[in-house]
Amino acid sequence: MTSSKLIFIRHKKSINSGRYVAYSFIRYKNERLQSFFAKNKTMIDHQDTDLPLSIRDEAFCQILRLMCGLLREPVLTRAAESLGITTPTASRRLARAREWFGDELFIYSAGRMVPTRRMIELEPVCRRMIENLDELFTSPHPFDPHKAEGVIRIVAVDNAFLTLLSPLIVELEATVPGVKFEIYDRYSNMLESMRDAKIDLAIYSTEGKAVPAGFIEMPLFTSDHVLLVRRNHPLKAIAAHNGGLTFEDTARFKHIGIALAMGSTENRFIIGQQCNLADKISCEMPYFVAGACLCSESDLLMRMPRETALKLARYFPVEILRQERGLKLPWRPGLFWYRSSDTPLLTWVRSKITIGAKRIFEEAEELLPFDR
Repeated sequence: MTSSKLIFIRHKKSINSGRYVAYSFIRYKNERLQSFFAKNKTMIDHQDTDLPLSIRDEAFCQILRLMCGLLREPVLTRAAESLGITTPTASRRLARAREWFGDELFIYSAGRMVPTRRMIELEPVCRRMIENLDELFTSPHPFDPHKAEGVIRIVAVDNAFLTLLSPLIVELEATVPGVKFEIYDRYSNMLESMRDAKIDLAIYSTEGKAVPAGFIEMPLFTSDHVLLVRRNHPLKAIAAHNGGLTFEDTARFKHIGIALAMGSTENRFIIGQQCNLADKISCEMPYFVAGACLCSESDLLMRMPRETALKLARYFPVEILRQERGLKLPWRPGLFWYRSSDTPLLTWVRSKITIGAKRIFEEAEELLPFDR
């Protein structure tokens, strides 16, 4: 046996006694896991061989936490938020738990999830298992970010840096002075550098394509693009008069084409190239910030993510217009890293970026909501 993880635990009603007992199966190889096994020995019955094959380590732990979370916060949406998951994900996990235990576990009544008798009986066992798992994998030396030291090397195009990373760096500069950042523009052999541990993290999205082997992609949010123009640009009056813009309207003006390098090829992708306005591009560049400066001094227009445009509008005399009617250009920033890049410091930094991204998206939704 080479694995040292808990494989699964199942609770089942004993046919002979009528009591609920817990059935566990544990694969272990070291003293810490043997200790865990000893703690839960009273809950093991080796006669049970009909265990669901669908149970896996991560799913099991997550479902246990949801079950206990619903006892503490009996509203599915709020319980999901407390665990950092979406409501649909929580619903799927609850459905799996009901399948495993052969019981409803929670019944919806008057806006709350009311536990069944079976769930009430299972609660102390579930809670004890969670506590034992937490104890098993808790480091004897907890990570203290305020004492952390190190260099975080991140690949990000300039709008991702401006929108998602700069708020974090400003915060950590004051509270975590031992952590430094090195920011790199996206380049064609970025993935090879990440495999070789030369880059720790990227703000990057595969845009729905298969994630390369060994990498992890965690989407942050899905937004959309807008048009950025100088203040009092003629397009502002046209949009106000016609209730929006058409491609014929925007084709009357020259464009700045933001060209982004891909992470695995030398090709460049121009934002909005699917609009067939290539002949209208008078300046092609990879710089959102420089493009905003150019927009503020001319009649040129450019496309960029809503969150970036809202931030740039604080610093430049520009205005934000909605794109042409019917056009959708999603922006799906994500965190992207190689599996071996999992130190306590990197895990903590990723969590900080994730929390900050959620806040930035929610603020943008209040200021400039999109039609869904």
